[in-house]
Amino acid sequence: MQRLIEQPAGEGDVLEAGTPLGRVHYHLSVYRHFSDLEGEPVPPAIDVEGKIAPRGQVDLTALHERQADLTLRLADGRLLDFSIVDAAGVIRSTGRGFFRE
Repeated sequence: MQRLIEQPAGEGDVLEAGTPLGRVHYHLSVYRHFSDLEGEPVPPAIDVEGKIAPRGQVDLTALHERQADLTLRLADGRLLDFSIVDAAGVIRSTGRGFFRE
């Protein structure tokens, strides 16, 4: 089972291999996994999905087509590795959830 635990939104930077590509507006949904059985341990796991919209020269279609490995720097300084699911800007985290530099 998973529960929605946070919905961060704001403006951030999209990075590819540490190189800034441009600014985007983001709206994310953060889900944490829980066990369906009480007392059953579940390794901590967080999934993040959402949508980004360019605030400049970021070409979401091109990034989606080449399946680029990207990072979003949120306004609060957290980072999120993600992939673009479609050219409309739907994104999904690619593993470790949020982290800091």
